[in-house]
Amino acid sequence: MLERIHVMGPYWCDDDPLPTPLGELIAAAKDHHSAAAVTELREQLSDFAQNLAQNLDAPSGAAVTETPRGTLVVPVPNGNGSNRRLVPALASAVADATGATVREALTRRETTTRMRDTPLQQRLAVVQAAGYEIEGQVAGHGVVLVDDVVMTGTTLRYLARLLRDAGATRVIAVVAAQTRRAGRQVTLTRIGGRAGAQSTSTDCRDLGRPGSGTCR
Repeated sequence: MLERIHVMGPYWCDDDPLPTPLGELIAAAKDHHSAAAVTELREQLSDFAQNLAQNLDAPSGAAVTETPRGTLVVPVPNGNGSNRRLVPALASAVADATGATVREALTRRETTTRMRDTPLQQRLAVVQAAGYEIEGQVAGHGVVLVDDVVMTGTTLRYLARLLRDAGATRVIAVVAAQTRRAGRQVTLTRIGGRAGAQSTSTDCRDLGRPGSGTCR
């Protein structure tokens, strides 16, 4: 079970098809392999993770940095041709900010279509076809999954189930931005003074970073 998805900000502006500054930064890092964009995203997510660990309500907040055997930060593996250095860099930022340990505990055997190009009813089948597997010890550890974008959370929930089946004590996710399918608007809310995209799962709560979703 995936307990929560914490999102730094929205990828798209509310009322038009333009990306936010955060969305532009992710596109530069992910699709155009900009090293400068990766560095900037890493710095932003580091700040976000520090605030997240300090401001979450107890007792759930403690598990961001405190578990009986230490928290593991696990990057979601990429297999569709975009910048494969991006998510590990983001995972490293979260680990450095929280004092946790990065462990590449997930592998992916197959390349699949991008989720943004996949109809909602086919998304779980695509995730299953990617051939995700656990590699390394996660039993007894809390896990923070890290990814660059989330749309509906299908991949994160599937990976959380794998990790829990392998013995992880709990799984949350930290994601740079929430995107949307073409033609679908993302409703924004404010939690604890931060602007964030509403979670698509009733089991999750998203937080955002001030300014990340500001549109020109």
